[in-house]
Amino acid sequence: MEYEVLELATEEECDSSTVSKRSRNSPPSRTANDQLLFGTMCVLNHNTVFELHSVAIKCKTVKCLASEEKFLSLGCPHLDSVLRGGFVNRGITQIYGAAGTGKTQIALQLCLTVQLPIVHGGYEAGAVYISTEGAFPSRRLQELLRESNLTKKFNVTADIIFVTTIHGENTIQELENCIVQKIPHLMATRKIGLLILDSIAAPYRAGYSLNTFGDRAKSLWNIANQLHNLASQYKLTVICINQVSAAISFNNYEVIHPTEQPTLGITWANMITNNFYLCRTGDCRYLYTMQSSYLPRTHIEYRITGSGVSGVCKNK
Repeated sequence: MEYEVLELATEEECDSSTVSKRSRNSPPSRTANDQLLFGTMCVLNHNTVFELHSVAIKCKTVKCLASEEKFLSLGCPHLDSVLRGGFVNRGITQIYGAAGTGKTQIALQLCLTVQLPIVHGGYEAGAVYISTEGAFPSRRLQELLRESNLTKKFNVTADIIFVTTIHGENTIQELENCIVQKIPHLMATRKIGLLILDSIAAPYRAGYSLNTFGDRAKSLWNIANQLHNLASQYKLTVICINQVSAAISFNNYEVIHPTEQPTLGITWANMITNNFYLCRTGDCRYLYTMQSSYLPRTHIEYRITGSGVSGVCKNK
């Protein structure tokens, strides 16, 4: 992409001979000081040409990046409106929250929306679901396939949802092998638009001791780096589910649950592109934008029913 944008700086516009011809065509009656001043102005104009082209190249690069961005719909107009279309296909999107807030519910619904036509917010592609929290919630997926309006309106099935379950003593090594080796092989043979890791925290809960934090950080970096590479190469939306740990916070924005933050520490946090926090207060659930490359800090209430996850309209 960087090579293509160089076409902006055409040979005619950047040729220094153009500036030289202008100086040769200047009136001969100028004084030495005038000529010196005029020559200085020519140099400044010449430099300005290249500065303008540099700005144009940067703008072109940003425009190219923006044109490549896609947003995976959540299947609800209220949620999509707050998220400006959905979850972006760039970097790593983290969804974290306590148990029962609906993290897996959103992940399962995305497995349906990724199959939608592009004009309806989907990618017309399949999904990869890596489960590290025990058995994959197949019953809930089947319920969504029966009850969701998406399956009634579009040809949404479970046939292109590829599930792998990772558990046991070598969970961390299996997870690395899955993401580094197995997923790229699947990507080469199938059209995949969504990768879900549910959850990133589970393999690391008991996998390392206090004496091996360095190894844990290296493993997390390897996984995050590969996820970024996959997202960039295949234009994937990558969703990582994370749990919460207790911490003291003085951020007024987190006044609802001031003691919850995502687990795995700063190594993992530095690799996250977009960060969304789910919380529950009584019967109300909220999705907060905590960190995003394309969204301001905002929030929306949502509810979970048999047909899926939907936002609550503020006007109601």
